[in-house]
Amino acid sequence: MAIPSRSHPPDIPLELGEFTEVVLRGRLTAPDGGGRITARAERFIGHRLGMSRWILLTSHRLLVVAPFPREGDWFDVVWDRREVKASQGVKHGDVIRVQLTTPAGPQVLRVPAKVRSEVSRFIKALRR
Repeated sequence: MAIPSRSHPPDIPLELGEFTEVVLRGRLTAPDGGGRITARAERFIGHRLGMSRWILLTSHRLLVVAPFPREGDWFDVVWDRREVKASQGVKHGDVIRVQLTTPAGPQVLRVPAKVRSEVSRFIKALRR
């Protein structure tokens, strides 16, 4: 049985004065991490495989929502957005890949090509 996907992110607490700027549904992995085999397969076939996560770019931070968020344990990844840099996205089939430079090292964001406009907003927001 498949896990039902949600069409909007869960209601998560943000800091006072913080607002959501861009919302994406995709995968964020390190090129040399555990998801590298899946990333290669996705690049080869041009389709996303596996579960996606909510990725939120707020006015202060880049947040990756936990797969099954619980009270007090909302995010798997939290970075100050000033420390994250994005390169231009590259399309491979139905997937757009964006290389990110983060405090944890290089990361690859993979999102569906159908949200191209949101990916463009995400990249432009990180370049400001």
